[in-house]
Amino acid sequence: MSMIARLGLVASTLLIVTTAFAADIPSKKKAPMATIAPIAAPRPFAWNGVYGGVNGGFGSGNFTKEGRDIFGSPTGGLLGVTGGYNYQMPNNWVVGIEGDIGIANIKASTTGSSELRYMNTIRGRLGYAMDRSLPYVTAGYAGATSHDDNLGITADTYHNGWTAGGGVEMALTDSWSAKIEGLYVHLEEKGIPSSTGQSGADLGIARVGLNYRF
Repeated sequence: MSMIARLGLVASTLLIVTTAFAADIPSKKKAPMATIAPIAAPRPFAWNGVYGGVNGGFGSGNFTKEGRDIFGSPTGGLLGVTGGYNYQMPNNWVVGIEGDIGIANIKASTTGSSELRYMNTIRGRLGYAMDRSLPYVTAGYAGATSHDDNLGITADTYHNGWTAGGGVEMALTDSWSAKIEGLYVHLEEKGIPSSTGQSGADLGIARVGLNYRF
């Protein structure tokens, strides 16, 4: 075999061995990165819908006109039920209507005595939704029944009036929410038994509530 043929044979052998060895070397090319699915943003809480619940609190203030001298300055508690409806607009403002009715024990006595036994309100509400927090203002009608006793004569009298205030409601779950609010209540003057005088009331009420959204 000639020298040229031998060199050709060696070159061919080296080429085959090099190719086979290269095939066994792991590739240094990076594996493609796994695609991470985007995480969906949590859905903002919506205050829309009908709700109902309970409320309780404390009230104090003054009987007005002659009632201030005959009855004094009333204080006491109250407990009631609440119902309402909210509509949340696209700009996060929330408008609604809310009503409540309950029993009360807000009373005072000097020469005579008077006790506010039943109270009710129906109010508009305007709030601004901050996800699960809803600060709001509220105003509307208020009424109450007083049980008056003066010089041994008693009477149950219904007083019309108005109320205004504000509060904050917090969503505890998608259905349950809790609120704290303060109200000013003005009740009109009505006649006092066995007297030519009249009595109404100016009250400050602080209360908490628990609502369920249907």
